[in-house]
Formats: sequence, structure tokens, C-alpha cells
Amino acid sequence: MGLAGLVIGAVAAWLLAQESAAAEMRRLRARLEERIGYWQSEAERAKVTADRLSEQTAAWAAGCQQGREEVLSLARALSRQASGPGAQRQS
Repeated sequence: MGLAGLVIGAVAAWLLAQESAAAEMRRLRARLEERIGYWQSEAERAKVTADRLSEQTAAWAAGCQQGREEVLSLARALSRQASGPGAQRQS
């Protein structure tokens, strides 16, 4: 009975250790899946933010270009007016 008890005890300890390790693996896998989900959500939010900023940057650049064109148009008009027939000349 001594050897049989020793074998049964060793097998029982091995089974308990295996079940404990399997439970720990399940817990770690669940935690890892939660973290993966979190970082996937963060990546999606960052992509949305980057897309929005890209659109805003394009709109800002277009506005700057339009403003530049308006300033140049006004400068040309003022230049023509200053050099036109009714312009005063200094002596």
C-alpha cells in the first residue's frame, strides 16, 4: 500500500498542478484579450483623430491659399489704381 499510495499521491499532485497551470493560462489569456481589445480601440480612436486632423489641415491650407490669392488680387488692384490716370504724382 505504501508504494501505491505514493504513486496515487504523485499522480494527484501532478493533476492538481496541471489544472492550476491551465486555470492560470485561461486567466492570462482572458487578460491578454482584454488588453488587445483596449489597444485596438485606442488605435481606432487615434485613426479617427488623425483623419479628422488631416481634413482640418487640408481645409486650413485651402483657406490660406484663398487668403493669399485675395491679398495678391488686392495688391494688384491697389497698384493699378496708384499708377492709373487719376493718380497723383509727386514733384
